[in-house]
Amino acid sequence: MENNWKVIITKSDVEPWWFFENWEEDIEKQWTCPTKEEAVEKFIEELKICKEKYPSIKHKNFTTVAFWNPEEIEFCVACDDDLQIYHGLILMENEKPLLIEGENSLLLEIQKLLKG
Repeated sequence: MENNWKVIITKSDVEPWWFFENWEEDIEKQWTCPTKEEAVEKFIEELKICKEKYPSIKHKNFTTVAFWNPEEIEFCVACDDDLQIYHGLILMENEKPLLIEGENSLLLEIQKLLKG
């Protein structure tokens, strides 16, 4: 079976790693890539763009990243409260976030970008 590679950008009032029911409705952009290398390249490109646009960042397992601007909030009528809006960036392998294990160059590159 061939692997399926995607880079996804979401916009939601929850961080992108929650994957609640119907989370796909939060997808703003999506790229399907034929190889892992091309998907990683696109992910890193989008990571750099988002880091420039949003002052706050948090990640889970390095391939699921939430970006936000503290002033970007939306009022939720149902919960009668303001909710933070998150812009998510996800590197997917076979419809799941890519899990990077062990010390490798990809992990080191993403760590450097997230910290820098």
